[in-house]
Amino acid sequence: MSVLCPIDNPKDNNKLIICDSALAKQAHQELFRYGDDVYVTDNAGAIFGAVSGVVESCNSGSTKTAKIHLVLNWQNLLQVSLWQPKKPETGDVFTLLKNAGIGSKEIQPFKTSDINDMFPWLYYGKRFDILRKLCHKAKKQMEDHLKNRSIRVDCHLIAEESKKIVASSL
Repeated sequence: MSVLCPIDNPKDNNKLIICDSALAKQAHQELFRYGDDVYVTDNAGAIFGAVSGVVESCNSGSTKTAKIHLVLNWQNLLQVSLWQPKKPETGDVFTLLKNAGIGSKEIQPFKTSDINDMFPWLYYGKRFDILRKLCHKAKKQMEDHLKNRSIRVDCHLIAEESKKIVASSL
């Protein structure tokens, strides 16, 4: 399915899995074994547009989607968690991490770093509790933007190096 038209046949899809890459789709399919027809994959880097487009489709009532999975890499997870269409600023990510339980002194070395430098520190430092909290934050952001509270959202974070889902809101 195309990201520009995220739901080709909205009357028939009750599940929708939004992936930010083919790698994310593969990691999710290996674990959940859904058919190709429920996946929306974006390789162009406009995943936030796809997520907000799905929210608009669901809010307009043009779809009967009951369950949405988000399968995202680090930067896209941060964008959805902060509900921002562009790459988040370091200060916003610091606030998000502090709210998830990271201390100010722990993130101080990243003050001048790119936001993508923070993921390896959390992943290889086995801070999966923080990664799960961020998945829950992204899930909550999407649910808060949906008018239909019966739509269930799950969020999964992939590590591109391992080609696996490393954290989830489940």
